[in-house]
Amino acid sequence: MAPMAERTWDQADGEAFRTWLLGPAASLWLERGVDRTAGGYFDQLTFDSAKNSSDFKRLRVCARQIFVFSQLAEAGVTGAREAVLHGLDFLFGRLRHPDGGFIRSTTLTGAPLDTTRDLYDHAFVIFALAAADRLTGDGGMLTEACAVLDLIEDRMAHPAGGYAEGLPPQQPRRQNPHMHLLEACLAWLTRVDNSHFSRVAHELIGLFARKFLDKSSFMLFEFFEDDLSLHHDADTRVFEPGHHFEWVWLLGKARRSGLDVSGAGLEVARALAATAQAFGFAQETGLPFGTVRADGSVADGTCRIWVVTEWLRACLDEPASGCGSAKHAFAQLRRFTDVPVKGLWHERCDARSGQFSNESVPASSLYHIVSALAPVIGTETSCAGNKVAGACLM
Repeated sequence: MAPMAERTWDQADGEAFRTWLLGPAASLWLERGVDRTAGGYFDQLTFDSAKNSSDFKRLRVCARQIFVFSQLAEAGVTGAREAVLHGLDFLFGRLRHPDGGFIRSTTLTGAPLDTTRDLYDHAFVIFALAAADRLTGDGGMLTEACAVLDLIEDRMAHPAGGYAEGLPPQQPRRQNPHMHLLEACLAWLTRVDNSHFSRVAHELIGLFARKFLDKSSFMLFEFFEDDLSLHHDADTRVFEPGHHFEWVWLLGKARRSGLDVSGAGLEVARALAATAQAFGFAQETGLPFGTVRADGSVADGTCRIWVVTEWLRACLDEPASGCGSAKHAFAQLRRFTDVPVKGLWHERCDARSGQFSNESVPASSLYHIVSALAPVIGTETSCAGNKVAGACLM
């Protein structure tokens, strides 16, 4: 296990969330979130009774839950390792695409449903395999991850830069899948010395600096034309405070990994944080908004739990970036997790009123929660230390 980072949070906050995550949350999702009959994981659970409320299973959830249970297994949760292996069986079995890569979704019984090969989802497969490799030491995880990266490079590379949304391609193009592909490459670079992951990570950081970030406003826009110019529809010219926070800690992790972050260093992270702070929070509650327009007006006043967790992670990982108070973020997260069925959470609320919606709870949000709390439970990966040589076969 990597050494714990220097603590930048209140011990009581950390202990409370460690107890919640490794106790009721882990127990509930191991018991109710794993489909031990048909394989894989359930996509969402009902808010009041923690029963499956979805009629499909997604590649995205499978990959994220492999990561989640890998982290919980490292933290000593009984049964989590078995849940990882269970998910890997479903990934490599039911979710395989016959022409390489993985399909987007299946029915509850595992029959193919949506055979699109989605860039966002494939980024999470690479990311999940890094966590599985760390847990199991199975060298086959690197081979699989390299095969997915090769598929993305060979079949999804776009002449205007970056990658198509998937196979088949879709419009508009988005920065979000590229952000998570960078996250996946960085996860592997804590495990192996690998020029393929390093090169792709460098290219994605450059794409962020050249195309995705508007350096006049320091707004990270979401939607783009095919040539990566800003989308023509003014209503889609929005930024997400949550994605600003994700890029803050990603750029910090890239910097600590020894990557060249020219044009995207700490000063850029501070500017991203400043923009999010200036336009991205409701004054009434201190909660972050969903999306904000280029003129600073609010496009989506909903606050989802993942935005709070990414805010918290940025505060913990990059305290010098000016993202705000970790204690404040912990307090807001506590409101989301204060629910009748312990281990679940409110998925969203109105940022201005703080009024929660008691909707079904998506398993996909657990990835964000576990990622944010990794420093608290001691599973944060170090960017230094011993790494093994691991080359992708090109």
